[in-house]
Amino acid sequence: MQVRLAGAGYIAVVHALAAQAAGMQVRAVASRGGTSARHLAGGIDARRVQPEQLPDGADVLIVATPPEFHEELTLQGLSAGAKVLVEKPLTTTLASADRMVAAADGASARCAENLLHAPLWQEFRRIRPTLGTLGHLSLRTLQPPPDWGHFTGALPSGGVLFDLGPHPIALALDAAGEIPSGVSAELSSTRDDGADDDATVRIDFPSGLVAELRLSWTTADPEWSVQAASPDGVLLAELLPEVTLEHDGEPVVVGLRQQVPDPRLEQMGYVDQLLDLVDGRPGQDLSAARGVLELICGAYASAGNDGQRMPLPFGGDRRLTPREHWGR
Repeated sequence: MQVRLAGAGYIAVVHALAAQAAGMQVRAVASRGGTSARHLAGGIDARRVQPEQLPDGADVLIVATPPEFHEELTLQGLSAGAKVLVEKPLTTTLASADRMVAAADGASARCAENLLHAPLWQEFRRIRPTLGTLGHLSLRTLQPPPDWGHFTGALPSGGVLFDLGPHPIALALDAAGEIPSGVSAELSSTRDDGADDDATVRIDFPSGLVAELRLSWTTADPEWSVQAASPDGVLLAELLPEVTLEHDGEPVVVGLRQQVPDPRLEQMGYVDQLLDLVDGRPGQDLSAARGVLELICGAYASAGNDGQRMPLPFGGDRRLTPREHWGR
């Protein structure tokens, strides 16, 4: 499979390594920052091309740029017949997401929610039905602030909830197995630009389950964890700092689906999300990714209204960024 890569930052490097581990050939890299593109292209023996040249005849286009460029590049790839894997968050506004979903109708396009493809999460999914209806679901996604690429500048579309939030939200929705009916949130910021770097989010479901999410860019030690419980059992999953899974207090062996040079790429789902895209196996399609963005917009709107619950589907102005819904 021939792959082209849009973006040359940290996450683009991860995707390039995952593509190589999956046996695919990254032949060209495009970025609006010429130096970073030349550096990455040279490191993986690829050409540097201009963004408007993409997908440059490739089978697969990976869009790993800042989110304000996702729509344009995704539409380029789809119109040329390429399979497209676009990084999360899907885009910056729901109006933009609507256009992307419409363009992807019947086409092969996924949002890069790698954790849904992680071997640990596949095992979590296998055991999850034994718990029945959940009475408790909590997720913690805590880590130091990102210090690379566009994160070092102002973040006009949103901070930790916008950028990191798609991961725990996707897992929460998958674990709950229900369509959410509402969301509420509190956000705070210690950043100079005022973007949120700490968030508490509550997602409620028709069964009465309320999933509680805590996200932060202010902690020294990373923790990515999920706890799901019912009268019939408990599942505890951890992705950082270690990859572990427990069922009713007993460790569960999690085997790798692929044997690759860097096991972490496989453990976090980066290799399998590419293979699943190419092979047509399930993943987060653009409609589902839009649903995640709707929930995020609702959470920002809630934070801007003193934590008031916002019903879902979100009914706010689809032209606004999440941060604009917050009013900051």
